[in-house]
Amino acid sequence: MVRLFVNWKSIIISGTATGAILAILILIVFILPGLDPGSFVVLCGGWFSLALLSAVIVNQISKRAKWPEVNFKILISVGCITSIIPLFGPLFGMPNTEPITLATVVAIGAIGGFFWSIPFAMWSFFSSRKTTEEE
Repeated sequence: MVRLFVNWKSIIISGTATGAILAILILIVFILPGLDPGSFVVLCGGWFSLALLSAVIVNQISKRAKWPEVNFKILISVGCITSIIPLFGPLFGMPNTEPITLATVVAIGAIGGFFWSIPFAMWSFFSSRKTTEEE
């Protein structure tokens, strides 16, 4: 049985795009309009919903562009972890909404998506090498 693994480069690129799109969505929904979620539960639910939406957007872009499709579970995981670790702190400590600050937040999201997609890319890389060596 031959199992097809996604190219590790596709996972890295898709994870980076997921992080950047997540940062853009958070800026559009919460930061720029100054939306107060009202409670921590609503805030977390909104952030994780946006992480899911960013994964869906990247997945749809990949399908329509006929790029290698990355597993949806990987994109959701990268989006959720990116929303917590690199984005949560800087967004609440943001000094202003100047364009350079907003661009920095998007860059932080992309870097976070890149970082958190590395373990999945490594797993795919080593799993595909193991499969080809067994054949």
